[in-house]
Amino acid sequence: MRKSVYFIPTIIFSVFYGLVVIGGGISIISSVAAVWLILFLISGILLSKNIFWGSLLGVLPAIHMIYMGTQDTGQIINEIPIGIIVFVFYIICGGLIFFKSKKRCNI
Repeated sequence: MRKSVYFIPTIIFSVFYGLVVIGGGISIISSVAAVWLILFLISGILLSKNIFWGSLLGVLPAIHMIYMGTQDTGQIINEIPIGIIVFVFYIICGGLIFFKSKKRCNI
């Protein structure tokens, strides 16, 4: 698997939040979104180094998205489907790295 695949959520969310900042200013972005982007970036770096538990750092923002989708905060976009997609993405990436490393070590 190409190493750049692990950075897909980082790229997508960075572009989205970058467009929001350009359109409305930096004060529109919540500090939680910055933490999400940092976690996605660290997760991508760890996964690209074949460290399977790096996927757990990507799962944390996904769980937060799913939780926030259950709250009535007046959001225009429902966050539950996005959170589920990100959650499944990182679980699959972490699982592939884990089982690939198990085959290599013959354990």
